[in-house]
Amino acid sequence: MMQESKSAQPNRNHCRAVRRMMRAADHATLATLMPGTMSPYTSLVTVATDHDGTPLLLLSDIADHAANIALDPRVSLLFIGLREHENPQQWPRVSIVGHAERSDTPRHRARFLARHPEAARYADFGDFGFYRVIVERAHFVGGFARASWLDPSLLVSEAAAAIMAEAEMAILEQLNTEHRPLLAQCAGAASLRQGNNWIMTALDTDGFDLSVGKRIYRIAFETPVHAPEAVLPTLQAMAERQNSLHE
Repeated sequence: MMQESKSAQPNRNHCRAVRRMMRAADHATLATLMPGTMSPYTSLVTVATDHDGTPLLLLSDIADHAANIALDPRVSLLFIGLREHENPQQWPRVSIVGHAERSDTPRHRARFLARHPEAARYADFGDFGFYRVIVERAHFVGGFARASWLDPSLLVSEAAAAIMAEAEMAILEQLNTEHRPLLAQCAGAASLRQGNNWIMTALDTDGFDLSVGKRIYRIAFETPVHAPEAVLPTLQAMAERQNSLHE
């Protein structure tokens, strides 16, 4: 029988693993409640995260899940991590439990479109809207016989998230104009293909997104980076470790 913690007290490693899983995902399974019958309804949605890790969605008003949320905002999101085992029960995963609310915050729009640039074609249509999912609890399964409940403190603190959010655009501009070779080295360190066309499209305390062509890849920091001035040294250290492997 699976041993499961009934406590909502967060484990730091579990919290970090959950955020990494959420930030690496470009889609998730959304569960909403059908009006009248209150039957559960699931759908596939594209997803991004705010600086603190809050899930962000772009939904059409005419979709069933958006209509459900309008009447009852309670939702759940299922994220699945690396599928390294033949048995799906061994895949890491997390179920977020909370409620969805519509958002007109420009940062939420920017974060979502940085992750899904193709959505810019319809994001401003009148029948589409951005949402954030307020996390109330999360059920993390790290593999067989490893499960625990986490509370909202699994997210990055408001203060730390605000610092990186304020600095993000300036850091991206600096890295994309002055340090393109460094980005290519970081891509190599993450076992991505070589080349000098990498662009950093998003950054937060847990890691960053790199794009080449239409593909976007997520790279996690080994440990969270909370100070904007520490981003460049962290990337340089990542590149140096990669270079040392080839010496």
